[in-house]
Amino acid sequence: MRRVYQVDSGPIHSPFGSAWGFIEAGGASTPHTHTEEETFYIVEGQGLMIIESEEREVQKGDVIYIPADHNHVLRNIGNDTLTFITVWWEASTVRKGR
Repeated sequence: MRRVYQVDSGPIHSPFGSAWGFIEAGGASTPHTHTEEETFYIVEGQGLMIIESEEREVQKGDVIYIPADHNHVLRNIGNDTLTFITVWWEASTVRKGR
């Protein structure tokens, strides 16, 4: 991962964080859960996005939304590097009932 922006960190105080991600053939991101909402945009390659118990194949041009507090992992199921952009932001307090 190569971070582009970090949420509310200087000198740029962005309301979101973002990064370029690269997963080699046969590799996967580390399964994880966090309090932020997140979106992945697949730039190149083929993958399998697993969010909780739901699995979907993804490819170039696909956009995936991941709600806060949902375990997720992205696996490269192709032969080439899977390249993606990810953007995350603090979860909406309206939807959480706060």
